Amino acid sequence: MIQNSFAANEDWLAERGIAYGKVLAPDANHITLFFACAEKIHDFARVYGLNTPAEVAEFRSRLSRRIEEHKASLPEHVTTMVMSSENLLGNLRTQAEIRSLKSFLSQHFDDIEIVLYVRRQDDALISMYGEFMRRGFSDETFDQFIKTCAGPDSPVPYLYYRRELSKWISVWGKEKMVVRRFSPVDFIQGDILADFMGVVQRTWTPDMEGFKPSPEPNLGLSAPALEFLRRLHPAIPFVKNGKPNEQRSKLTPFINALPKQPRPVMAAATARRIMDPFQNANRWLKNEFNPTLEGAFFPARADHPEFGNLGQLTLEDSIELTGQLLANVEIVPK
Repeated sequence: MIQNSFAANEDWLAERGIAYGKVLAPDANHITLFFACAEKIHDFARVYGLNTPAEVAEFRSRLSRRIEEHKASLPEHVTTMVMSSENLLGNLRTQAEIRSLKSFLSQHFDDIEIVLYVRRQDDALISMYGEFMRRGFSDETFDQFIKTCAGPDSPVPYLYYRRELSKWISVWGKEKMVVRRFSPVDFIQGDILADFMGVVQRTWTPDMEGFKPSPEPNLGLSAPALEFLRRLHPAIPFVKNGKPNEQRSKLTPFINALPKQPRPVMAAATARRIMDPFQNANRWLKNEFNPTLEGAFFPARADHPEFGNLGQLTLEDSIELTGQLLANVEIVPK
């Protein structure tokens, strides 16, 4: 929501001295910063045609030039540039990579702040599971996914906030980090866009008049659609024969158009199983960034039902979802 909305309000932002960075990314997610600073070449980068260290180095140079070109094109009164990508905390896993990002950005900007919205781990895990199924990264059930995420090769290391943020603090300094709880009860005006604008404008009463939120809500797929895609995974995984799967790429827009309702819901016992191991780390999070907060940083919730709906797929669901995919796929005879 933040990324698409900021990208769609370029003139509005410019009137207020703000620019949304142009960093050779095809969409509003500034994932290219991750490509330029990662120690290893991620599969996402290979989709962009970055396959060797030399290609990444050349891309880093092009990215640097693009940032300078964008800065040079801005009016003098535009003094703040916003960049946004969840892939930075999610994929820059070592202090060396974080230092690389700091070195890269410090060439272009005098004062840099890192803004992070932290989400309760049970909500974040169900959201990430949906992304894994949508993109074709895995065929694990949700219970299997939870076990994987608790292991040494967790695909969601950023949920271990104490461990990961400690690395960022050591590189950037705690004073340069703004940590906000991802919760409507905490958002300024109850809205994530107003909240982030308040951070950017350094005010609790941000100017939002005339700002037009993106009409594209970042809403994941329905629970039946996730189970449908999980079962399809062996046929159309994201990676095939060691390379990004072209078939999956072609299907992506049609997969994204699958139903969004009913929403995925986990059972209360599953939520407790996820949250309990994070109690000490979340206590650290509160003490470091919100010591005056009453109660736990992520308090217990009563809105999880006794039974969830993950992993359920009826025959009718399968027929309907298959029909939606096939209705949009162009079949070319061989």
